[in-house]
Order: sequence, then structure tokens, then C-alpha cells
Amino acid sequence: MSKMGNLPPVVPVIPKQLPPGTTDVVNALFKELQAIFPAWKQAWPDDDALRAAKRSWIKAFIVAEINTLEQIRYGLQNCRQHGNDFAPSVGKFIKWCLPTPEMMGIPPHDKAFREALLNLHPARRTSREWSHPAVRHAALHCEMHNLADLTSEKASKIFDRAYDITIRMLVNGQPLEDIAIGIGHDSQKSEVELAEEFGAARQARLLAIQGIPTSGGAARALLLAKFGKNRGGHVHG
Repeated sequence: MSKMGNLPPVVPVIPKQLPPGTTDVVNALFKELQAIFPAWKQAWPDDDALRAAKRSWIKAFIVAEINTLEQIRYGLQNCRQHGNDFAPSVGKFIKWCLPTPEMMGIPPHDKAFREALLNLHPARRTSREWSHPAVRHAALHCEMHNLADLTSEKASKIFDRAYDITIRMLVNGQPLEDIAIGIGHDSQKSEVELAEEFGAARQARLLAIQGIPTSGGAARALLLAKFGKNRGGHVHG
């Protein structure tokens, strides 16, 4: 029988062409970073190193779906609060592009994790109380992992990942979809069925985050808009 652990990983799709304005945004970003971190030359000692870093950061931004000015603003805000003289790595900056829960007015990761463990306990199945919809959303996405049966470190990593995805949805103005309670505890379903349900839900979330239409009509409308076709079938410009 196939196991959930054998499911193929999701491979990020990297576009061949950059969105318009990406280079200008990264150039402006690096000017800000140079102003914030006085020891930036430790990371980028000359123009060649600076150009190489910009290319590397652009690729990392595409993979991590850092594609809004609001995300960049959060990253710069965290840079200013960091209080270090040295410029961050691209990985650290990408993490800083996600606002902290406190910035969003929701519980911090550790408090949300403890709340999730409490509410996911079988004894609380019919009497769950949530401090914020974001905590509920992240916790229920973790339910099939049975967090209480994992080590604290592993359970925390799984929850933190789900919570970060939830925070990103809030930042992007996306609604937190309703989640069926108990999907991971249905004794009538096999591991394969549960894995398929989880994979389908994850795919739907990724499509929603990337703005990819799921119906034929929506896909056609998106293509027509992208290629500038009007109702008469003519292509503009």
C-alpha cells in the first residue's frame, strides 16, 4: 500500500520571464539595504558581487512567491528592527517578508501552537474554542498529522509551516476556507484516500495563492485578458 510519505514533492514552477518591474524593485531594495546595514560590503564587496546577489535574490523571490511590494515593506521593516550592521542572507530576508503574527494582531507562533495542541486533543473534539480564525485554520490543516503523537519539535515545525501559509493568505487578502473537522480521524478511510484528500486540498490552496483559475471559463478569460484580445478577436498593440 502506498504511504503518504512516498508522495512526490511539490516542485515550484519558475517562470521564464520576470514580471514587469522586478529589476527596478530589486535595485531599489538593495539601495535600502545598503542604507540600513552599514557593513553591507562584507556581503557584496564590489559591483560584480552586487549584481550576482541581485540575480540570486530575484530567483529566490520567484521561488518563494515574494511578488508584492507589501511583502518587501514587511521585510524592510524587520530589517530596521533587527539592529545588526550586516546585511541578511536572501533566505533570512524572505522570512522577514512575512509579517509577524503580532503585526497582524493574531497570537504569536508559540501561543497559537499550544492552543492548537489543546483543541486538537480528542477530548476537545466537540468543545473547541479558538482565539482567532487563523489559529483554527492552521490547526485544522495539521489535524491529519496527529500533532500530539509527534515530538514537540516536529509538531511545532509542522504547525509553524501551516501558520505561515495562513498568515500569507491573510496578507494577500484571501479568505480562510472552511475545513472539514476530523478529516484525519475518519476510520472509514484508508491512508491513500486521506493522502488524496490532503493532496487535493493542498493543490487547491496553491492554485488559489498563485491566482490560477480552476475552471475552463475562468482560464479562457484569463488568457484573453493576458494576450489583450477583445470581443472582436483582435489583438491590441
